[in-house]
Amino acid sequence: MRYIFLFLVPVLAMAEDINTLYERIAQSNIYKSKSEALSATMQSKKSSLYSDGWNLGATVGYAKGRDAATSSATEFELSLNKEFNLYSSNIDTLIKDTTMYIENEKKIQENRLKVRLWQLYGNYCITMQALQAKGELASIYDTISAHIDKGVQYGEFDASKAIMAKLALENLNLQISKLENSVQNYEVQIKTLVPFDGQFECKHLKPDIYRLFNPEYSALQGALEKKIEISKEALTLANTTLKKINVGASYANEVDTDKYMLHISLPLAYGEKNQAARASAMHSLNASNYELETFRNNYIHESSAMENRLEIYTKYLKTSDKLIRDSSNTLIKQSNMRFRAGEESLISMLKATETKLQMIETILELKIDRHNAVAKYMYDYAIDPKGVSK
Repeated sequence: MRYIFLFLVPVLAMAEDINTLYERIAQSNIYKSKSEALSATMQSKKSSLYSDGWNLGATVGYAKGRDAATSSATEFELSLNKEFNLYSSNIDTLIKDTTMYIENEKKIQENRLKVRLWQLYGNYCITMQALQAKGELASIYDTISAHIDKGVQYGEFDASKAIMAKLALENLNLQISKLENSVQNYEVQIKTLVPFDGQFECKHLKPDIYRLFNPEYSALQGALEKKIEISKEALTLANTTLKKINVGASYANEVDTDKYMLHISLPLAYGEKNQAARASAMHSLNASNYELETFRNNYIHESSAMENRLEIYTKYLKTSDKLIRDSSNTLIKQSNMRFRAGEESLISMLKATETKLQMIETILELKIDRHNAVAKYMYDYAIDPKGVSK
């Protein structure tokens, strides 16, 4: 009976559901690391688009006359210049769109971390259910073993039956230990993902199918749409012949002259370098359009496949889970009663319990497979599991 209490205590002690952990994702070091890297990318993009400030220059020299009639003296020159963007509104729009794109990228990272949390949390809860079911089965094995031990003492059973019962119990104990390790591993992974020291409550894990398959809940779609807008703005700038103007002024103090100069230069976007830049912008726009189209096509097909897969899982689990559980419990109860009455052999009794044990394993695998399949789907499309939960 030592396992039953071990299983029931964590279930009764659980206090917090997964929504508590979702709120901590944005504060986790994993998310902060990804977010800061994206912010650095944004600042790097800004630095490549904005113009520098005013540049101040100074030159000092010494002019020495070649003959007595020519003066010798120190000369100096001061200069001030700056580059201006002629299409600053386009650049501001490009930066605004890029900022929104980066925010979408951050949302993608946050959603995928939430999905990872949802997957681990769900596997934890599913495994806990199997652990509790095997714990209840362990109490039956314990009772059988104790009954046989007593029978061996009074000569009702030979020692071989006691060994068989103990081996069956030990086999179950090994399986229980394996599940306990899995539960602990899930718990460690969850607490590594987010800062959390409480207990777990298995709630808010079932997704709403209608929202799950609605592309509006995918952060990936918004990022791809924004990427197209960025590519269009970049192409507009690349096709502009005159993008910048350089303005400068200088003062030169020469030996016998004060010189004042105004400088203006207009870099023209011609030549092989600019042609390559325009071609690059066009290819980027085409790639962004293809990427969004691929997303939409894949979303339709994968959503349909996932919906069919979930229907198969649900149909089997709903029709079989309760039936298997009730039937196996009835079989064990009846076999136990007949065994105690001497009407059934130990082998038959052990087979009845082993049947339930196998069914617990089958249901566990099915639930884990279903849960992980949904997790992969949500991860691929950066769906916020909290947003699609019932």
